Amino acid sequence: MTQPLRHIVEPDPAWDWTEEVDDVLVVELSWPPDALAGRLDELVASPALVAALTSGGITGFRTAGARGVYREDSFDVDPDTPPPPLTRLLVGDDPAADMSYAAHTGLSVSQRTLEILRTHCERLGS
Repeated sequence: MTQPLRHIVEPDPAWDWTEEVDDVLVVELSWPPDALAGRLDELVASPALVAALTSGGITGFRTAGARGVYREDSFDVDPDTPPPPLTRLLVGDDPAADMSYAAHTGLSVSQRTLEILRTHCERLGS
């Protein structure tokens, strides 16, 4: 049986530091993040992207709390700019799901997931 086409994507690496505080992923943003941002399996998304993934029936992830904070030296950010709202994406390891994460390959997505990501993301590497 032929395996469905998968794409490896590289989210915007918009931060250098994260910390879990009361079950919320806090990310120190180096610049305004893309709709999907992250490093390795720590991923965050904009509420609009999460809504699009959910309404599109995308499988393989669940959500949790996330919060961004800007540093004093963040790029392309005015000093009083509030960080954007973020949602944490917890991606599973089931290769049959629309989204999956494996340490040796990274974030793998189905064709229909890639189409949604391309609609919402400006800096998506694939």
